[in-house]
Amino acid sequence: MVVVRKTITDRVLAARAFPARGRDARGLAHCAALGWMLSAAVLILAPDASAHRLAAHTAQRAVHTLAAESAGPTWALVVDLLVLVAAALSILAVRVRASSAGSPATGPAELAHARAIVTAHGEDSLAPFILRPDKAMAFAGGAVAAYRRIGRVAVVSGDPVGPAESLPAALARLRAQEHGARIAVYGASERHLDAYRALGMRAICVGEEAVVDPARFTLEGRSVRKLRQSVQRVAKRGWVIDACDGRDIPPAVEREIESVEAAWRAGQGRILGFAMGLGEYEHGIAPGDLYLLARSPEGQLHAVMRFIAHRGRLSLDTMRRIGETPNGLNEAIVCRALQVAAERGISEVSLNYAGLAHLVRAEPPGGRVTRALLRWGISRLATRFQMERLVRFNEKFSPQWCRRYLVVPSRRALPGAVLRVLQAEGYLPELRWRRPRARSTVVAPPAGRQRATALR
Repeated sequence: MVVVRKTITDRVLAARAFPARGRDARGLAHCAALGWMLSAAVLILAPDASAHRLAAHTAQRAVHTLAAESAGPTWALVVDLLVLVAAALSILAVRVRASSAGSPATGPAELAHARAIVTAHGEDSLAPFILRPDKAMAFAGGAVAAYRRIGRVAVVSGDPVGPAESLPAALARLRAQEHGARIAVYGASERHLDAYRALGMRAICVGEEAVVDPARFTLEGRSVRKLRQSVQRVAKRGWVIDACDGRDIPPAVEREIESVEAAWRAGQGRILGFAMGLGEYEHGIAPGDLYLLARSPEGQLHAVMRFIAHRGRLSLDTMRRIGETPNGLNEAIVCRALQVAAERGISEVSLNYAGLAHLVRAEPPGGRVTRALLRWGISRLATRFQMERLVRFNEKFSPQWCRRYLVVPSRRALPGAVLRVLQAEGYLPELRWRRPRARSTVVAPPAGRQRATALR
């Protein structure tokens, strides 16, 4: 049985997780209302309002002296423009409201079903991240597809998980469940590309994932000299990095982790991640996951890194760091995680999925002018989304780069799918109305020990 202990910290973290949600939709409605009020005010105050068919003649007489010498045609133009803008904003607000009904909330029974499928078939490194309660689920043929609907697009989080032959059934079920919504699979792997193409869908490479074999990783040699120096620097300054499973973390340390999480979130304007992250549901300690805890010489916890455990593999989920820390601390923590993984015989550690990493790492294709334009565009994107920084960090660990794809129904659907993916990942705000948050089921914790276990 999965046990959840909701604390005040949990509720605060959940409320702050995506603070931008709903603001744009509400602001849109407010702007529309303001436009209508301004239109009415101008109609009342304008000296030529009687010439307009919507004018209030009596009110105009009362305030006529305020603008007796104003030019007639100018006021009529102002009224027309305000009415036009207000009407456009009202129509857009209605469309946003109609298209943002969203996907149904995932209940405990559906999460349990999806968890069982991931346990049995979750070979892909993105598979455990579908178990996030803010993602809707579509089940068919023994498989599950996790997604979020934004507007008319259902953004699927990685490949559907289940038997290989069940992918078409899962996507068909999703399409029927969302009444024909366009499907965009973000973070799809190469292993299912033929199945997508057989359905008439198109796949576009949108990035690469860094995967490390712990058994082959080493800090010996000139190629990893800077990485080795980072590890030595952290140790010389008296910092200690502990590795422990979630089941071995005592309640006191759990509270320390919650404090680090709260402090980290307090400095974030928004939380990024959809296909490879547990998002706003990161609170709670999962028994089988690997936690790396970095403490200062004074014993204070300053950094926490969590790796999701699944089918003998590890996938990096969160990297939290607060306060003053030595340079290279993140690198030292990852090295410690790889050392532990090697000792345990873990075959694969997935670090990060980096968008457009294949373009950052390699020379852009095409002629001289095309390459120059692509390099300029990639540099701008890299600055905006920190792509190059993430790629360079991953490269330090000599990973194998695995391509990830965006799968869309047609080339014409690509621009809309890209927009919705950026919104799902948190890079762009969603135009949606705030809805009441789905409540997690709370059951009494077992006697003798109070624990918080993630909904996974």
